[in-house]
Amino acid sequence: MFVNNTDIRILVANCHTVMRRGFCTILGSIEERFCVYEIENVEQTVQLFCQLKPDLVLLDAVLPKMCGVEVIRSLRSKDPSARILMVADDEEQVLLAFHAGANGCLLKSMQSHELLNAVGLLLSGYLVFGKAITRLVAEEQSADKFGRAGGPVPHLTAREREILILIAQELTNNEIAKRLYISPRTVDAHRARLMGKLGCRNTAGLVRIAAEYRLLSEPKFG
Repeated sequence: MFVNNTDIRILVANCHTVMRRGFCTILGSIEERFCVYEIENVEQTVQLFCQLKPDLVLLDAVLPKMCGVEVIRSLRSKDPSARILMVADDEEQVLLAFHAGANGCLLKSMQSHELLNAVGLLLSGYLVFGKAITRLVAEEQSADKFGRAGGPVPHLTAREREILILIAQELTNNEIAKRLYISPRTVDAHRARLMGKLGCRNTAGLVRIAAEYRLLSEPKFG
């Protein structure tokens, strides 16, 4: 177990010793910000999660006996507000992580600064899937592989659709405001209305439900 004296707890669940220790070393390099717990027996991940109540779980997509997606669902059943970052081998696993309820997913080819940046964003309440997730979801929509069952599709204005896509691409309120030549406060107001229309309480739920309603096709910006 790698521990730093801090209140921010991160659980690293990975059966590969070298990769697990590498993640712990990277996270532990940030002075005393993080308290990092590593677990090799991933079958005990849910149990340890319930005991530690970590602020973030870093999870491998490929695990013995059960896949990372199954672990995500188990963690979600215990705590719907859990922050979960999955590390994956390919884009297909990224999409699976998205649908399973992960807050973010990175490819294992990432650099150390990408991991640290992703952890910071997740702890701040953002999703971390990269801009590729919009393309992946759009491709899946076009193949008609999923859709939200029952009920009419919520009506969104053109501006709300633009902002929704940019939120899915992980842009901040300030970045969206600059892109669309509006104020950050206006962006925040649109974000609140989107959450109301889609019936969710946070950004993760907003993007996930928008994907289920097939609202994440790329708009044409002027």
